[in-house]
Amino acid sequence: MARERQVYHMFDMTKEQVKEILDRVLTWPRADQEKVARFAHEVEQRRDDEDITGEEWRIIEERAARRDLASDEEVEAVFSRYRNA
Repeated sequence: MARERQVYHMFDMTKEQVKEILDRVLTWPRADQEKVARFAHEVEQRRDDEDITGEEWRIIEERAARRDLASDEEVEAVFSRYRNA
């Protein structure tokens, strides 16, 4: 008997549906689980790329501690990076 497949569209999914899929992933072979984990990691990295990096925070915190503010050029570089995003 063929297993009926449900097609989900991400914008329509509830938290419960996401949890159901992730629970099923745990029953898959290890290699397939690793593929899903790598994909999820890549998505997280793309999402994180939109924010200030850990290195940028370190520099900000160091300068704030020294009261060493960014130059006008540095401020413009950051704002232009986000303006063009």
